[in-house]
Amino acid sequence: MKKIDQLLLRSFIGPFLLTFGIAMFVLIMQFLWKYVDDLVGKGLDNVVLAKLIFYLSASVVPLALPIAILLSAIMTLGSLGEHYELVSFKSAGVSLFRIMRPLLILTLGLSMGAFLFANYVLPVSNLKFMTLLYSVTKKRPALNIKEGVYYNGIDGYVIRVGEKEEGSRFMNDVQIYDHSEGKGNTRVLLAKRGEMYTTNNEKFMVFRLFDGVQYEEPRNGSSVQRGNMEFIRTYFKDYEMVFDLSDFDYAEANESMFKNNQKLLNVQQLFSAADSIEEANNNRSKVFYRNLNPYFAFLRDTAFLNKVAQLPTPNLSDSLRNDTTGLAFLQQLPFKDKEHQRNALDRAENLARNVKTLNPNATMMGKSERKKITRYLIEGHLRITLSLACLVLFLIGAPLGAIIRKGGVGLPMVVAILFFMLFHILSTMGKKFAEEQQLTPFWGMWLSIFILTPLGIFLTYKAMHDSNLFNLDYYLQYPKRWWEKIRTKFN
Repeated sequence: MKKIDQLLLRSFIGPFLLTFGIAMFVLIMQFLWKYVDDLVGKGLDNVVLAKLIFYLSASVVPLALPIAILLSAIMTLGSLGEHYELVSFKSAGVSLFRIMRPLLILTLGLSMGAFLFANYVLPVSNLKFMTLLYSVTKKRPALNIKEGVYYNGIDGYVIRVGEKEEGSRFMNDVQIYDHSEGKGNTRVLLAKRGEMYTTNNEKFMVFRLFDGVQYEEPRNGSSVQRGNMEFIRTYFKDYEMVFDLSDFDYAEANESMFKNNQKLLNVQQLFSAADSIEEANNNRSKVFYRNLNPYFAFLRDTAFLNKVAQLPTPNLSDSLRNDTTGLAFLQQLPFKDKEHQRNALDRAENLARNVKTLNPNATMMGKSERKKITRYLIEGHLRITLSLACLVLFLIGAPLGAIIRKGGVGLPMVVAILFFMLFHILSTMGKKFAEEQQLTPFWGMWLSIFILTPLGIFLTYKAMHDSNLFNLDYYLQYPKRWWEKIRTKFN
C-alpha cells in the first residue's frame, strides 16, 4: 500500500467512526423515544435494558452506515481541499479518481459488509429485539401508589391513599373501589388506616385495613331492582385484601411467535417466500375458476345458444328499463306459462347468489396474499438498496467535498444532511408507492438508487474537471459581464 493510500485511509477512518457513532446514537434515541411509553415505570432490570439497546443498535446499523459514509467522504475530501492537498496531488499528476480509489475500495467493502450484515445478522437481531420488546410491553408497570392519586394498575381495582407515613408501610385514609366483576363499582372499602406489604415470594400484595366500612351492592334481582335497593353496609375493625402480582413479573416471550415476520428472513428466504405465496395464489385461482366453471356450462351448449339467438328481441319499454326483479324481462320471452317463467327466474337468482358468494372470498384472499407478497419483496429489495446506498452516497459525498473544499463539521454536515434527506424522502416515497401497489416493489425500492446514481456520476465528473459548481462568484460573474456590456453599449 502506497503512502498516499495510507494518508487517505487515515483521514477517512477517523471522521467515519465519529459520524457513525453519532448516527447510531441519534437513531437509537429516535427508536427509544418511540417506545418510551412501553419502557417507563416498569422497573426493568439493567441487564434487560442493556440487551434491548444492544439488539436495537444492531437493527439501525444499515441506516447509520450510508449517512456516516456520506458525511465522512465530504469531510475528508473537503479537508484535503481546504488545506490545498488536493491541489498538490493534482500538480503531481495524481487525478481525483486516483485519490478516491482507496476510499472507493473501502466503501465497496463496507457496502458488501453491510449487505452480509443485513442478510445474516439483522434477522437474528430483529428476532431478539422483537421478542424482548414484546416481553417488556406485556410487563405491567411497577406498583407505585402515590398519595392523593387514584391508582388503577391492578386489574379490577382502583386504589387511593390519602397519606403515607414516611419510612413505614402504614397509610391513612384508604379507598378501594372493586369492579373486578365487570359490573361497575359493586364494592367500595373505606378505611381510616391501613398497612401495605408484599409476601416473602413477592407474588402477592396484601392490604390490611383498620377501622373502616364496606359498601356493597345487592347481588340478587335485576339491575333495575338492585338500583332501587340500598347498599349493604358492613363495619370492620380489621380487614385483609390480597392482590395477585403475577402480571407485574417479567417473562420472556417465545421466539416462535414472530417466525412469519418478514424482518426475520434473509434476502433469499424473502424472495423464495414471495414466490411460494404467488404460486399458491395462482393454484387457488385455478381452483376458483374450476369451481366457477359449472355455473356457466350453458355458455358451451351450442344448441341452447342457437335457440337464444333465434328468440325475438324484447321491446325495452320504460317498465323494462326500470325492472329490478327480472319479471318484466321474462314476460317478454316466449315461455310456455308463468310457472316456466318463475322457475327460470329462481334458477337465475340461485346461480347469481352462488357466484356472488364465490367471488368475494377469492377476491379477499387474493388481496391479502398480494399485500403479503409486496411486504416480502419490499423487505428483500430494501436490504439490497440500503447496502448499495453506501456506495452511491460515497459517489455523491467525495466529489462534493472536492468541490466545496471545506473540512470540519459545519458546512459538510449541512450538505450531507440535505442529500441524506433527499435519499430518505425518495426511499420513503418509493416504499409508499410500492405498498399501495402504484409501483412494483422493485421500482419502488430502487427509485432512490436510480435517481441518485446519475447525480453521483455528474458530481464526480464536475469534480474531476474542477467545476465551480457551488461557487457563488462563478455564477455572479455572468450578470456582471452582461451589465458591463449593456453599460458599454449605451455609453
